[in-house]
Amino acid sequence: MKSAELRGLLSGLALVGIAALVAIDGPQLVPGQDLLQSLRFHIAALLIGLVVLLFASRARWRGLLMLVLVGASLGQGALVVYRQQETRAVFAGDPVATARVLSFNVLAYNQRGGDIADFMIESAADIVFIMESRAMLPQLDRLASVFPYRAGCDQAGDNCDTMLFSRTPLSDVRVVALQPFERLRLVIATTSIDGQEVTVVGTHLSKPYFDESAWIELQHIGRALNTIEGPLILAGDFNAAAWSDLVARFAADTQLVPPPYYPATWPIRFGALGVPIDNMFTRGGARIEAIEAMDDPLGSNHRGLLATVGLYAD
Repeated sequence: MKSAELRGLLSGLALVGIAALVAIDGPQLVPGQDLLQSLRFHIAALLIGLVVLLFASRARWRGLLMLVLVGASLGQGALVVYRQQETRAVFAGDPVATARVLSFNVLAYNQRGGDIADFMIESAADIVFIMESRAMLPQLDRLASVFPYRAGCDQAGDNCDTMLFSRTPLSDVRVVALQPFERLRLVIATTSIDGQEVTVVGTHLSKPYFDESAWIELQHIGRALNTIEGPLILAGDFNAAAWSDLVARFAADTQLVPPPYYPATWPIRFGALGVPIDNMFTRGGARIEAIEAMDDPLGSNHRGLLATVGLYAD
């Protein structure tokens, strides 16, 4: 291939990259932009490779323009993450209680429900949120010996999705059908861990390319959270990263605090290089001290999150 032809090919790829950057950094205009925003840093890494090729092919001005645009996109994403991390207040003293929280989209037709139940028990979690819970229905009797308190999926069927398992008693339980699809994908309850009361909330959002459905769901969830006072833990499958516009605005509007970092959970074949579309946040006198993604997805298409949450006195 001649040098001019190579530069032309790379320039065409650069135009595609610029279109992706515009979609990432521009206003919300089309469905699926939150998915692109979730992939912001992955797309930037690919485009940096393209910049190198542009410079190597002597398309220096085009390479420089591309580098500036990629840098601006990275800076915008880094600013969102920085502002989120700024909200991680430093509490005085040690937590009065510590909660282990597991959040896992297990995949509705997963055939390894028994292995997942083993992991739930061995994780020593106090609170477990399970999404696409039909895979776990045959394990309920067994899990009841360790997690005697449960909310969600009282009846099997297509509407069975989000479940909450707890070692400690649950009160003020609400299982909510989220609009617009009316799926039972929001579970709210209050419990007490070592004498410290905390509200626990599990949710599962729709895919970001289903028009404005995820935005509608988050509006519904936000109204529910605004009625809750005191320490709060929210976890679930958001189908978008914490730095996407949709989730970032929701977290800011509801004063949610992120974990110290965002473990990748999807796609599983990418491992730690994947995208953190499963999230966990806290509010009030609760703070995520440590968080990690499961090494083995146990037959799911997501890696679950396991966190240590400190509960602090008022």
